[in-house]
Amino acid sequence: MFKTIRAKTVILFTLLVILTELGVGSVGIYRSARYYHNSFEDAISSVFTDTLRQQLTDAANAVSIPAQPDTGSGIIINETGPDNIENIRAIVAAHSNELGLYTSSEFCILDGNGAVVYSSRGSSAVEASDVTSDSLSGIESISCGITNDFCDYALPLMSGSSVRYIIYIKDALSVQHAVTDKLWSELLFTVLISGTLAFIFSLLVSRLITLPIKTLSSQAKKIADGERAVLSGSERGDEIGELAQSLNLLAASMRERADKRLTEQTKIETILQNMTDGIMVFDAKGKLTLINREAQRMLNRKYVDDITFNRFFKEINADITLESLQYTPSDMSEDREIKVNDLVLQFSFAPFSKDMDGGVIVIVRDVTKHDRLERARRDFVADVSHELRTPLTVIKSYADILADTPDAEPEVRTRFLSTISSETDRMTKIISDLLTLSKLDENANYTTPTEDIDIRGMLEGLVERLSLTARKKNQTLTYTPINDVPYIKGDRDGLERVFTNIISNALKYTPSGGEINIFSSKMYNDIIVKVSDNGIGIPKDQLPNIFDRFYRVDKARSRDKGGTGLGLAIAKQTLESSFHGKIAITSELNKGTDVVVTIPAPKR
Repeated sequence: MFKTIRAKTVILFTLLVILTELGVGSVGIYRSARYYHNSFEDAISSVFTDTLRQQLTDAANAVSIPAQPDTGSGIIINETGPDNIENIRAIVAAHSNELGLYTSSEFCILDGNGAVVYSSRGSSAVEASDVTSDSLSGIESISCGITNDFCDYALPLMSGSSVRYIIYIKDALSVQHAVTDKLWSELLFTVLISGTLAFIFSLLVSRLITLPIKTLSSQAKKIADGERAVLSGSERGDEIGELAQSLNLLAASMRERADKRLTEQTKIETILQNMTDGIMVFDAKGKLTLINREAQRMLNRKYVDDITFNRFFKEINADITLESLQYTPSDMSEDREIKVNDLVLQFSFAPFSKDMDGGVIVIVRDVTKHDRLERARRDFVADVSHELRTPLTVIKSYADILADTPDAEPEVRTRFLSTISSETDRMTKIISDLLTLSKLDENANYTTPTEDIDIRGMLEGLVERLSLTARKKNQTLTYTPINDVPYIKGDRDGLERVFTNIISNALKYTPSGGEINIFSSKMYNDIIVKVSDNGIGIPKDQLPNIFDRFYRVDKARSRDKGGTGLGLAIAKQTLESSFHGKIAITSELNKGTDVVVTIPAPKR
């Protein structure tokens, strides 16, 4: 309730007014009471004593001897005069107003022992006090303190050195109490009115002060929530206007920084989302806070809200935890290669420093192709070594036999030399194919002079040249040109090697009595050559690897047929590098294979 500035201002201002009124009123009442007591003391100590002394002297009932100021002695009276008690009472009664005695006062005459011999109110005794004790000793005494309930005064009348009578006056202060009560009631009423007026006034004043501040606060909250607004009140010439101007400058600066931050954040998000590498960011508790599209694609995860570091990497059998990374220096990273689904992924872990509240960033790379190429490289080296070692072993063995048996029969020598020659030709073909692939890898064919190539004539010549091989296996080899095919320019020998390899493979892997059909046509902007057979076919799971170097579906069977596993690799590389063409193979096991070559037709 009292947390707002307005409430505090109202309460404090009202309390200040009330306390001021009470303070001023209390001081006034105190001074009034003090004045009343001082007046009583002055009236008793001067007027009453002097008047009584004068009246007693005038009545010839007393002989006035000046009292000693320092001793405070009473008035000495003549013991032989008339009845002093009656004279004193009569004098006091006749001059009560002059003596300052009112209805609230009690006038008594005491004897030398303190007994009441006369009382204006018929009292039979007087309450003992310091005043009466002093008077019995012959000392004039008065007591009228501001906190007393009454004021009393005692004047001894001396007869020689002894106290003959004591005049005792007691005032109950009823008039003063009535006045004081009246003053207090008026003061409280005044305080109530003043407090009410002060409360209303402070409400109005505080509203004038706090309303602009409240308005500024409300507008500032909207700005803090992202709304673009200008704080009102800046046109004022007071402190509120200066505050509004300062807040407007602060808001403008914050908007500018927020715009820059948003721009930078958008740039970073755009970069992360379009990176070819996957990005995953985990906080110190292992919760995933960011993942880009590439990482989702590689992980094949549409929903990522349930991903936590330790659980995720446990699922993919990665031997790593977030806790172990926390002890890894921030300038070091750890890598893991893990097979996820059908992909080989490399995960690189880079923990954030502790100044950044911990956490780790994980970079995901698809190294499936690299892994396959690395395996292909190892297989290639192994296959080359094997393919070269096999004929060399045969040659070495047969040569050693011939060297050890110089008297061998001519038929044996001829057979051995024929085998050595065959294996030498096979090794020469392997080396020739490897050199061809090396040249194609280096794009050496682009420097080869181009020639006009008649694809239809080339295919007709190949069919005529290979028809003898087909007849030996009782196969049917036919060529059907569907429409006219334009001439192209390029490496004629390379393209002829491509078609020779494709048709030869069809002849090799088609059983006796099978059919090999060749078609050529121009469709739209491409030249299409299709070689179709009804041979043994290729299993579907091996089709993606059919163009790899030294890859053969059945290595033993292929070697028997003289294959090296490089023909299709050379054909694909030649078409792509020299003719910007493509080669595609579709096959079904034991039903046949279709090979389609596509070459862009020359523009006219």
